[in-house]
Amino acid sequence: MTMDYLGKQCFKAFESLSPDKKLFDKNKVICVSDHLVPPPTEQWATMLNEWREIVRGYDIPYFYDLGRQGIAHQIMVEQGHVLPGKVSIGTDSHANTYGAVGAVGNAIGVTDAAVAMATGKCWLRVPESVKFVIKGEWQPYVMAKDLSLHIMGMMHWNGHLIYKALEYTGPAIEALSIAGRMTLCNMTVDLGAKNGIIAPDQKTVDYLRPVQKSDWQMLASDENARYDAVYEVDVTNVGPTVSKPDKLDDVVPVEALVGTKFNKAFVGTCTNGRTEDFAIMADILKDKQIHRDVNMICIPASQDVYLECIEKGYFSTLIKAGAAIETPSCGPCAGIHTGVAGDGDIVLSAGNRNMKGRMGSRNAQIYLTSPAVVAASSIFGVITDPRNIK
Repeated sequence: MTMDYLGKQCFKAFESLSPDKKLFDKNKVICVSDHLVPPPTEQWATMLNEWREIVRGYDIPYFYDLGRQGIAHQIMVEQGHVLPGKVSIGTDSHANTYGAVGAVGNAIGVTDAAVAMATGKCWLRVPESVKFVIKGEWQPYVMAKDLSLHIMGMMHWNGHLIYKALEYTGPAIEALSIAGRMTLCNMTVDLGAKNGIIAPDQKTVDYLRPVQKSDWQMLASDENARYDAVYEVDVTNVGPTVSKPDKLDDVVPVEALVGTKFNKAFVGTCTNGRTEDFAIMADILKDKQIHRDVNMICIPASQDVYLECIEKGYFSTLIKAGAAIETPSCGPCAGIHTGVAGDGDIVLSAGNRNMKGRMGSRNAQIYLTSPAVVAASSIFGVITDPRNIK
């Protein structure tokens, strides 16, 4: 998989490696427009036109362009391109998302992408495995994002997870939807891991059956599998969680930040732009109003998500509450367009990264949390525990 802002470079490198310009399999080269759509500048509009010309020149059947677009990692899973037991690579760091359906998902650079497009091969060192056993019962308004941030705070950047395969298992994982599993695997790269993965089960089968692009087999770790380390988390004790500005692993329970002011709210990205995210927001914001000092932007992760949220009435509820709904794209997550942060902005985001300058200005602050916390907080204009509003 490659996308708009790196696609031209990938194909240029591919052509330098393959004089006959022959792709190893055009059905396995997936092209997505997500970072630059709709184009906010003349320069990016021109880049998109060049990108489209290249993709069409190779007659690639799976081209998800404006009108059919979505964030690449959402598209790869929801359209059945990544499957259990398969290896899928992409030119974006959050390719780890694919582990939600039992696939190995890895980010690669332009050169590796070019080699893969020409040969169907990629060199990867097999990582050691670390197991996370997640048990207990999910509490109201606690989401997969909270667990992800909890683990971020629990592990910190101590080097123990660098280049490791993180296997999530246990009854609390079995209870998660595919969307929740995508959130959890998505952020494993931000723990320094090589990939995250969850063994497929009946939920995986039901999700993939209508869309799978090829056959696959169920797989699971052997009972006597060896792990570099095993950690246990009881999700019963995990509540709504927030990562403080500039450091992903500076994590605290929402109670520690209740009352903290912010002026921008953002829900979207490949981490939290799915239907269930907007469903819980609509539940919280029904018949309520977003605080007059808060600007909220909601961006669905794909056109399919957008349509489903319209048909189920979630976006009607959010619009009535005062939210702005934008076209599926990466939006401000990478600080490119559709609501970037300016000097002095304090953003409450359901995205995946909060380092300085991530969403625009280096003089902005970003708090990361779940869609439930964003929705509840937007009513009052200060960080709020969603468990306390009903």
